[in-house]
Amino acid sequence: MLNSLLTTILDIIYPPKCPVCKVAVETHGVWCDRCFSGVFLVREINVFQHKLKYLDSCLTVCEYAGGLKTVIHAIKFRQANHYARSLQWMLEKGVDSQRFKAIDIVIPVPLHPDRLKERGYNQTELIFKAWSKQQGWQWCDDYLIRNRPTIPQWELKLSERRQNIKNAFAIIEDTAEINGKSVLLVDDIITTGTTMNECAKVLKKAGAVRVLGLALASGAPY
Repeated sequence: MLNSLLTTILDIIYPPKCPVCKVAVETHGVWCDRCFSGVFLVREINVFQHKLKYLDSCLTVCEYAGGLKTVIHAIKFRQANHYARSLQWMLEKGVDSQRFKAIDIVIPVPLHPDRLKERGYNQTELIFKAWSKQQGWQWCDDYLIRNRPTIPQWELKLSERRQNIKNAFAIIEDTAEINGKSVLLVDDIITTGTTMNECAKVLKKAGAVRVLGLALASGAPY
C-alpha cells in the first residue's frame, strides 16, 4: 500500500518518459513503440561461423544503434545508471527465460579493477543482476576477473582484438564452484565476440560443461 502510494507520488513529480525521445509512457523504464521498434531485434549469433569455439550459443536482444547506443553510452560514460531499468525492460521483452532454464549460474564479463574504480560500477551488472535474480538464477560476479588492463575492443582491428584480450581473464574462486556447471555469460555489447569467447575459454578450463552467451546489444552484422 505504502509502496504503491510512493510510486504514484513519484510518477506525478517525475512522469514516466521514454528514455530516448522522452515522450510520455505508462511506467518508468518503458520505451515508446517507435524507439523500441527501431532497435529491438532478437537474434542468434552463429558461434561456429564466427569461430567462437568456446561459446555453445549466444543470443542478442537489440541492435547497438540509435537510441539504444545513446542510452548505453550514458550509462557507461556519463554515470546515468538510472537507465538500467530501461535496459532491463528490453531484456524482459526479448528473452524467454525458459531458453536458459538449465543454467546453474550467471556470470558477467568483468571490468578491470582500474576501470571499475574509474566508472564506479560495472554496467553489465546494472543491466543484468536484478533481472537475473528475478528469474531465480544465482548471480556470481566474484568468480571471473580481468587480470590485466586492455585497450577498448572497439578501437582495434579483429586480429588486434584477439591479441588484446588473450589471457586477460582468470578464475579467482575455487574451481569446484564452476566444475560441472552450465553458465550464462552476460555482457552489455557483443561485436566480434572475442571478449566473450575468451571468458568462455577460461570458464571451460575451470570445468564448466556449457557456456551460453547473452548480450543486450549486437554491434556487428551477424
